[in-house]
Amino acid sequence: MKCKRCRKAAAAVDLPSHHSAFCPECFFVFFRRQVEEGIRKFRLFSPDDRVLVCVSGGKDSLVLWDILMELGYRTEGLHIDLGIEGYSARSREKTLAYASSRGKEPIVVDLHAEGVPIPEAAKRARKEECSVCGTVKRYFFNRVAAERGFTVVATGHNLDDEAARLLGNLLHWDADHLSRQHPLLPEAAEGLVRKVKPLWRVSEMETAAYGFLKGIDYVTEECPMSEDATSLIYKEALTLIEEEMPGTRRRFYQGFLDPKNRDVPGNPVADACREDASKDGKDIGEGGTPRKCNSCGAPTYAETCSFCRLKERVTKPQGRS
Repeated sequence: MKCKRCRKAAAAVDLPSHHSAFCPECFFVFFRRQVEEGIRKFRLFSPDDRVLVCVSGGKDSLVLWDILMELGYRTEGLHIDLGIEGYSARSREKTLAYASSRGKEPIVVDLHAEGVPIPEAAKRARKEECSVCGTVKRYFFNRVAAERGFTVVATGHNLDDEAARLLGNLLHWDADHLSRQHPLLPEAAEGLVRKVKPLWRVSEMETAAYGFLKGIDYVTEECPMSEDATSLIYKEALTLIEEEMPGTRRRFYQGFLDPKNRDVPGNPVADACREDASKDGKDIGEGGTPRKCNSCGAPTYAETCSFCRLKERVTKPQGRS
């Protein structure tokens, strides 16, 4: 099969959802344009911004850092060592190796040193690992960005991630999460830094192809803590539909983001989002007016931020069983 763009070279990447197939060079052009359009459409950031890219060592975050550097944005990487035996060491190694190859030295937060390694924190707090991990990562994403003068925090969530999250939120009619599911969460008072997802237009397969063709060495294994994550079930369900009807995943998520669809009379998603947006007393990123955490000073919508509440439970002396 020939490349659908140049009509000369052999196609290396087949994209049924776009009715296209590209040779490596033309695929890079396609990928770059998708990311550029994703940034432009919602004005995620500008060349004047300082972007903190959260890099886990996996394909999506390293590809994100790579493409943003290629596009000329001012970026630095942040790696959070989750304290997961074996997996975290490999993830950190891949991150440091990639950064070194690009003349960069990422900021590293070690959760062992912070007293909240994810497996131990989840066990002591009696909460699911993914929930604890999300709380801790969001806290340090914002804290590092605010302390070091970054204007934007960028994560590597791709189209598959966002569509799966949307499916889960719709199945549970989670108005709270639906109201803030967007590639852009604006900055707010008390040091709440803007959060963006520049890869929202590209699929997981496309980021994997970009990483492979670029020779980016990343961790290929899934986080061992995520084996029972419901998001994987939603991803699998959407993949089955996508195989039969290419482009469904893209239309599903982009349709949700389209403002015209929010204006349809009786739209339950829009109604739920509007109703939830009026609520207060929530934590970071959940609406309302931010205030400073009574314990650490981080932005929160409660008296004490979720990270400090978690850390209090983790460090509290354990009673006898």
